[in-house]
Amino acid sequence: MATTVSFGVGSPQGPRTVSVAYKRTGSGEPLLLLHGIGHHRQAWDPVLPVLAVERDVAAVDLPGFGASSALPDGVPYDLASMAPVLGAFCEELGLDRPHVTGNSLGGLLAPELGREKLVRSVTALSPAGFWTQSERRHAFS
Repeated sequence: MATTVSFGVGSPQGPRTVSVAYKRTGSGEPLLLLHGIGHHRQAWDPVLPVLAVERDVAAVDLPGFGASSALPDGVPYDLASMAPVLGAFCEELGLDRPHVTGNSLGGLLAPELGREKLVRSVTALSPAGFWTQSERRHAFS
């Protein structure tokens, strides 16, 4: 069963409210799990019991996926806005600089959280990519 939390984030048009669904279980150092594109937090269900033995695990439905609502108007879905959104989510839950593991889209977002120093460590599984012009050419060739 998911829990939903709402919190404020900044936007060029002023503060906006974001609502995110998540499942939290276990105890120990905090661990944030970010799913891939077109998926939801349940992607982590097979490993949650194992991780929860040693970690306080929060598996998130990223905004616009699963039970989470889309980002509000004025908050673009890009790296520059998702890091503060996920940082505010962690702050709201009291997750002090969690470890983060992400797959695909989550694997793209996880290193950004590390770059912003919002997390203790980053594990990126099959991170999304092919965003630069040369990477797109390589992918299509």
